[in-house]
Amino acid sequence: MRIVFFGDSLTEGVDGASYLRALGALAADDPRLEDVTLINAGRGGDTVLHLVRRVAQDVVPHAPDWVVIFVGVNDCRTWYVRRSLPTRANLGSVYYFLRRKGLWRAVTPRRYGEGLRALVDALRARTSARIALCTPATASEALDARAERMLDCYATQAREVASARNCPLIDIRAAFQAAAAARLRTDTPPTDYQLTCGGVHLSDAGADLVAGIFRDWLLTL
Repeated sequence: MRIVFFGDSLTEGVDGASYLRALGALAADDPRLEDVTLINAGRGGDTVLHLVRRVAQDVVPHAPDWVVIFVGVNDCRTWYVRRSLPTRANLGSVYYFLRRKGLWRAVTPRRYGEGLRALVDALRARTSARIALCTPATASEALDARAERMLDCYATQAREVASARNCPLIDIRAAFQAAAAARLRTDTPPTDYQLTCGGVHLSDAGADLVAGIFRDWLLTL
């Protein structure tokens, strides 16, 4: 069974820890997953709009049995920085998405939902793969952060598109929110990142969490 994981830097695994590397290790130790091939089709900085453009190049040649779509944090970032104070970091992000990624408009939750629908339809038109949709993970690890509240809008879109397009939903965001809520019941300082490196890219613990979620999903197939 060939599975393409289609997404952004979290999937590419260059910045921070790689959940696909962790998942590969789990699969290697489980004889029930010995026939599974994991294919990394992540690219840093991508939004759902970039994934739509990459279907023919990065998915079709692999003839996958499944495609797992895991994207949304960058989409949210394009919206967040345009609705925030013009700090150096925010202006740097605007410049990055304009010049490096070719995005002249923010990928609002509505555009994100439209993009997911277009992506699912393109994959179904070009491949025979089944498609699973993931909710985006986290933007800060703090439940009350503005970026987290905005990211909830994207997670809602992913859930709605999964239902409308009859795709299995892998709710990564729910797992991260549960982990964040558990931290509130401990003495861990809220500014001490555990699952990410700075709020977005995965730490070893975050990669292990995502890998475990995907391992459990694979075992249902």
